[in-house]
Amino acid sequence: MICGTLSTTMPSCGDYIYQDCPRCGEFILTGTVRAQLSGGLDASKQAKVSGWIFDRNRDELTPPKIDSDMLKRILTYPLPTVSKRADRLLLESLRGLEKLGDRFKITDQRFIAATYSQSIQEIDFLFRMLSDRGLVKVDKYGGYCEILPDGYNAEYELTHGMKQSEKGFVAMAFDENLKSAYENGLRVGIVDAGYDPIRVDRVEHVNRIDDEIIAQIKTALFVVADFTEHRGGVYFEAGFALGSNMPVIWTCRKDDMEDLHFDIRQYNTIDWKTPEELALRLQHRIEAIVGKGPKTVLDS
Repeated sequence: MICGTLSTTMPSCGDYIYQDCPRCGEFILTGTVRAQLSGGLDASKQAKVSGWIFDRNRDELTPPKIDSDMLKRILTYPLPTVSKRADRLLLESLRGLEKLGDRFKITDQRFIAATYSQSIQEIDFLFRMLSDRGLVKVDKYGGYCEILPDGYNAEYELTHGMKQSEKGFVAMAFDENLKSAYENGLRVGIVDAGYDPIRVDRVEHVNRIDDEIIAQIKTALFVVADFTEHRGGVYFEAGFALGSNMPVIWTCRKDDMEDLHFDIRQYNTIDWKTPEELALRLQHRIEAIVGKGPKTVLDS
């Protein structure tokens, strides 16, 4: 339905339709969006939506949900640069390899979604780019590829180079009372600034939670720390980011500011009343500190 690839409709509830696509992964559509998509999307729009779903499936525990507003937002995002798409192809190619020197099929559908591509022909082009850089070796006739030593070196640089990151790590209390503060405030502010919000409770992993938190912070460009309810973990995560010379953006609900620890009060904290106010002020603060992100909404 999204990308033109035959997907499986899973048991659904109410107005929501659950889909499982071999290219995009799992996702949820509202009935309204399903009706909007009945006529299909053109290839460039398919690439944007498919890539967005793929990224969310990589970063979060639950399948991403697309309503009318989210669909409209996704379609305004710019595509990654060709160079960035080639980097994404290299990283995705390395996923699931059991040992050095393993070969894999270059026609895997996930590569199309991972690189925001429109077709397998674009994947061929991106693999040629990686080959020209000496990172991979492609079997022209068999359709197989092998990662070369310089490809593994490039993987380290891509995953550890902070300037490459499109992520903003969110440290906050995972409380039901703050659900709207995240969904309509922190998440929206980060997305509108052009970055991907990362919350550790929505990341698929098998590590110890503290190890995973540190790993996720290290791959982010900045940290947003919301001190509402004053959880010790938020103080720890903000402190770790500061010690790593990473930008930290401080937020706290206005009625909770008086309990903010003395050491934090010296920082310019966004004191918000509503999620909508939080989203707007956070967007402006992110853009002022680290600049607009690569996924900034295009002007219509």
